[in-house]
Amino acid sequence: MKKFRQLRSIGITAETDEDVKKRVMLVNTLSMVIGSLILVIAPPICSILKWPLWITIPITLDIIGNFAALIFNYYKRYLGASLMLYFTQCAAILYFGYMLGELFHLEFMLIFLVSVNYMIVGKKLSRNIGLLSAILTFLVLQARYYFGPSHPIPIAPAASHLIQSLVFAGVLILTVVVNSRFFDSNVDNARLKRANNFIRIFLAQVTHELRTPLDSIHQVSQLLRKEVKKDANLKKIRSLVDIGFTASSHASNIVNNVLDMAQIEGGEAPAVANEPFRIISLMEKIMEVNQVIANREGIMLFLHVDPDMPEAVVGDSLHINQVLTNLLANAIKYGTRKSTVDIAIQRSGEDWQLRVSNLGPGIPREKIESIFDPFFTGRTGQIQGSGLGLYIVKMKVTSMNGKVDVESVPNGLTVFTVTLPLIEATLSDQPAESTPETDTLDLNSVDILVAEDSRLTSFLLSRFLKDMGCSFTMVNNGQELLDTAMRKCPADCPDIIIMDYDMPVLNGEETILQIKQTPQLSHIPIIVTTGDISTDTLNKMLAAGADTFLKKPIDHLILQKKIRELYPASLRLT
Repeated sequence: MKKFRQLRSIGITAETDEDVKKRVMLVNTLSMVIGSLILVIAPPICSILKWPLWITIPITLDIIGNFAALIFNYYKRYLGASLMLYFTQCAAILYFGYMLGELFHLEFMLIFLVSVNYMIVGKKLSRNIGLLSAILTFLVLQARYYFGPSHPIPIAPAASHLIQSLVFAGVLILTVVVNSRFFDSNVDNARLKRANNFIRIFLAQVTHELRTPLDSIHQVSQLLRKEVKKDANLKKIRSLVDIGFTASSHASNIVNNVLDMAQIEGGEAPAVANEPFRIISLMEKIMEVNQVIANREGIMLFLHVDPDMPEAVVGDSLHINQVLTNLLANAIKYGTRKSTVDIAIQRSGEDWQLRVSNLGPGIPREKIESIFDPFFTGRTGQIQGSGLGLYIVKMKVTSMNGKVDVESVPNGLTVFTVTLPLIEATLSDQPAESTPETDTLDLNSVDILVAEDSRLTSFLLSRFLKDMGCSFTMVNNGQELLDTAMRKCPADCPDIIIMDYDMPVLNGEETILQIKQTPQLSHIPIIVTTGDISTDTLNKMLAAGADTFLKKPIDHLILQKKIRELYPASLRLT
């Protein structure tokens, strides 16, 4: 332990900045722990696989790369040490994930790696480069899993389970080491409060910086899908576009689950919005996205709708979307290859039931009560998961005053039933929905003022608006939005304002308040775009005067729908 403490302190003897010292010590700790774990785990794995060169050489390089970080820190090349450690892990995940297929689902290690990135890298540019590298690694592995065989290297089941156990043990030790670096059971209350504050700030930063590139990827995927549908010459790349779309949707869903869990565990109940929406259309869109994922397993999705189901209901479409997305992901993951997954919605007294059923290994009776616990996974053979999907399902359903039940037969049918008190809405409550035909309607009479600080998001949003035919002006922050609106009004006031909630100079809440307090601007409808839909944030937006919000990543059709809803009724195109 004395030697370990000495090695952990390499490079900090003359350093006075406490944050830098902590970061260097964490890099040294991770370097030694990861390198040592590989030295312990690698020999039995290589022995099981008969010491092939395709694994022994990369493992050797991986060990060298990890311990090289110590040398960088010794010469006070702190950034080089952090990047060496980080990109060594990215390369290892990419290589072994590519070679071993879905045997271990190493892409989920990238979530842990992204967290480490924010702990060990100080410069924002370098953090963003590391973040983009992790996302690209994830997308490459998803493409590999989609096109390639599931298990390209033949490994006996017993050997597979043993290797999985060794990898799991290594990841567990690594997680404990990292967590213990920030959470010490013997710290006093003051230090614990500071640590909790750090976690909140860290989570907020990860939320913003991780969502931005994911949202951009998702929006690019939407634009590409639209171009592929319009141009027959692009149909040969449709499968690649679909992969990008589903991978970004899947990654966003993972992030949403993690952030929802943090919100729930922090004692904040999920915010529930009750507004009219077309439930069948919502379910069909969710199925369209998940069918691409299901195709890889040869699984078909079928929707069964009660004949008495109204066209529109009042409820929380975002919550229902997340519930059905998680249930479908679970059904596809554990479904038997070349089987079907059935989604049915039917009346149950005064309520409505949403049922998702699949054929598969089933859930053991003794585990039925535990499947809705956080981090519980029913890992069998090669199937793995984060263990958050069903936990989020239960929390979301409970927040909507509903309930969720499950019935399962071993090696047979598993059925999840969600019961919700949905209220029937009339079509007059629900504005006309965008369809392929209405998408082509001209909206060039609509003038929109947009505030978005991300250049990439701003560019993609402008592409969306241009496709709709809208005229628009783009600004970078809330102050520029106010200045531009005052300059344009009253002669040429924008019809609608679209603004990001988290902006520099003047944030979303302050900007909305100033708009509503300015007589010549107060009548303009405001759409807020945000990746944070916590109760506190939503209440602040609505209390300040926002008319509605769009959850990032922005959906093209939903954006068009919101514009049509808020466009002044006397001028709205029909």
